[in-house]
This record gives sequence, C-alpha cells and structure tokens, in this order.
Amino acid sequence: MASRAALLTPEPIRLDQSQLDRIVLKHAQFLARRPDGVRAELSFHDLSDRSLARRDLSHADLSEVRLVRANLDDCRLRMAMLVAADLSMVSANRVNMSAADLRGVTFRGAQLNGALLSEANLSEITLPAASEASRVAGAGRYRRTDLSAVQAHGIDLSGAKLGGMVVLRADFTDAVLRGADLHGADIRNANLTGVDLDSANLAGAQLAGVNLQGAVLTGAEIQGADFKGANISGALFDPRALRGAELREIVAAAYHAPSDAEINEALARHASWLVSQGKDGRRAMLSDADLGGRQLVGAQLALAVLTNGKLTNSNLTQAGLAMIDLDGADLRGAVLSNADLRGARLQRAHLNNADLSGADLSPVRSVGTGKHDFKTNGERAKFARANLAGAVLREAQLSGADFSGANLRGAKFCEADLQDAIFTGAAIDGADFDGANLARAQLAGLNLDNALLGRAKGL
Repeated sequence: MASRAALLTPEPIRLDQSQLDRIVLKHAQFLARRPDGVRAELSFHDLSDRSLARRDLSHADLSEVRLVRANLDDCRLRMAMLVAADLSMVSANRVNMSAADLRGVTFRGAQLNGALLSEANLSEITLPAASEASRVAGAGRYRRTDLSAVQAHGIDLSGAKLGGMVVLRADFTDAVLRGADLHGADIRNANLTGVDLDSANLAGAQLAGVNLQGAVLTGAEIQGADFKGANISGALFDPRALRGAELREIVAAAYHAPSDAEINEALARHASWLVSQGKDGRRAMLSDADLGGRQLVGAQLALAVLTNGKLTNSNLTQAGLAMIDLDGADLRGAVLSNADLRGARLQRAHLNNADLSGADLSPVRSVGTGKHDFKTNGERAKFARANLAGAVLREAQLSGADFSGANLRGAKFCEADLQDAIFTGAAIDGADFDGANLARAQLAGLNLDNALLGRAKGL
C-alpha cells in the first residue's frame, strides 16, 4: 500500500511520444469543441526529451510536469497551467505562453528566443507540503521562477508578473517588458541590451552588473533597485530617476553638447567633404552629441556619424540624411518629415513619437565602383506612436522593429523585411506590404483581409 507521503507527491508518469501524441490529438479536439475531445491533464508527468513543437496545448494542465530538454518550438500554451513545471534546457523558441500560469517554473538554460509570454504570471509560489509531517507543521514548498542562463532574444513579457524571479546571467537582448512587474527580482549580470522596460516595476530589484545599453526605462519604478556596476550607456531614464540615489553613482556615457558655432563649422566642413568626395573638408563625426531641440531643417548630413546621439525634438525636416549612421540614437519626438533617409543606419534607434511622414527610407542604389546597393537598416528600432504616413520603406531591414500605435497610412513597405516586427494598434489604411516578409510579426488588431497586406510573405 502506498504511503501517505507518496500520495501527497505522486511519482511522475512517463509517456512515450506516441502516447503523448494521442493525448495532444484529443486536446486539439477539445479546443475545437468536438464531443470526443478531452482536455490534456498532464500534471506530474515526465515528458523530458519529448516533442510538442507546433502543437496547441492552450488551457492544458501541466502543473509540476517535467519537460527537461523537450522541444516546444512554436508550441501554443496560451492560458495553460504550468505551475512549478521543470522546463530546464527546453527549446521553446517562439512559444506562445501568453496569460499562462508559470509560477515557480524552472527555465534554467532554456531557449526562449521570440517567445510570447505577455500577461503571464511568473511570480513565486508556495506549494503544498511534500509530506504529511511537513503539512502538519505548516511547511510548504517555496518556488521562485528561475530564468537563469536562458537565451531569450526578443521575448515579449509585456505586462507579465515577474516579482521575485531569478534571472542570473540570462540574455534578454531586445526583449519587451513594458509594464512588467519585476519588483524584488534578481537579475544580476543579465544582458538587457535594448530591452523595453517602459513603465515596468523594478522596485527593489537586484540589477548589479546588468547590461542596459540602449534600454528604455522611461516611466519605470526603480526605487530601492541595486544598479551597482550596471552599464546604462544610451539607456533612456526619466530625468528624476537619473537624479535619484539608485543611479547617482552609475557612470553612463555622457553626451557632449556642441555650441552653435561648432555645429555650423561641422556642417560646413561636412558639406565640403561631400562635394569633394572626401578630398576636402571633414566628415561629421558626432557620436554621443547632444543635438536635442536643434533646428536643422534641410541640413545636409549624408554619411555623417551620429551613433548614440541625442536628437530628441530636433527639427530635421527635408534634411539630407542618406546613409547616415544613427544606430542607437535618441530621436524621440524628432521631426524628420520628407527627410532623405535612404540607406540610413537606424538599428535600435529610438523614434517613438517622431514625425517621419513622407520620409524616404528606400535603398541607395549603385554606390561606388562596385555598384553596391545600401538598404536602410532599422532592425529593432522603436517607432511606437511615430507618424510614418506616406513614408517609403521599400526593401528596408526592419526585423523586430516596434510600430505599436504608429500611423502607417499610405506607407510603402514593399519587399521590406518585417520579421518579428510589432504592429499592435498601428493604423495601416492604404499601406502597401506587397512582397514584405511579415513572418512572426505581431499583427493584433490589424485587418488581415486588406488586399495590400494579403500579398505579404510569411503570414
């Protein structure tokens, strides 16, 4: 007869792949509301090394399941129950776990690139005791969600509950954590390059040694957070946060503010350099320069270098910016209407609320003796709420770019690379996506019957 303790913690049930496939098939019928369908009840099962790739287990119960080294690539687990599950070393690229219950889950060493975990609950949990003696004594099993050593490029954790989780030495490059709750989380030495933490709660979080280069922390709550040794170069904080005790001793790359005379001289020398094809004058090298609020209407800055520059609210209407390097630049609220941005570099640039109406971001053709084409590169750039009405983005490299809430009316995205791009809430009336690659793009709320969108690839 089984002991009372064994009844409290049942032995995991091991399934072979064919047995698991039959359960998944029945669950698919359950999701389709067919009378012969049965919800997948896989709690306390051992599914290590099994494959659930491209399967739909939304709403399934996988509490305390073992999925060590399993294949969950492109699996759908929306609103599934995975409390205290072990997903160590799992391959779960592009998995959809939105609104899932992931309290106390172990993801240590997992691959979660491009995963969707928005609104998921990844907070800590105390489970019932493993033995009757412990239960009588009032003891439980405390579990913190563990994302240590995961690779999660571009993961979407917006609105997720992550309080108290452990994320040591993880790679969250370009992740979306808007509005996420990370209070008290242990994120030491993680790579958060380019992460969007807008309005996130980081109160009391441990962020020592974290790489936050180019990250967005506007509106974030950071009271009591430990940033010791963190790299915040190019990161966006509210002014009040930069004056607070949490960041007072953190050294970021300082912007230098050129005078009007210095800017005019740099523009004149750059014009001579362009006209003489490099024989006279000097190329404008303005990396880390603060040009915020400047009036640069019609400025000729083709081929200039302004990486990580600050151009917030600057006026660059009709400016000549072909093949300019603006990687990592802060262009929030800038006016770039009708600007020539052909072949520009805009990787991880911040263009939220910018005006790019009528701007040209198409390729520069047949450059140099080799007759090379240079395409605009805005990979992982942020265009949230920007105005791109009538802009030309033909063949632009825009994978992972964020167009949330943007005005894209009449914009031309023909043959553009828009893999993993975010279009939530964007206005696309009259936009042309003919031949564009929209694989894995987030198209929530868009009219997929639009004829112009219908000719896109990857849908």
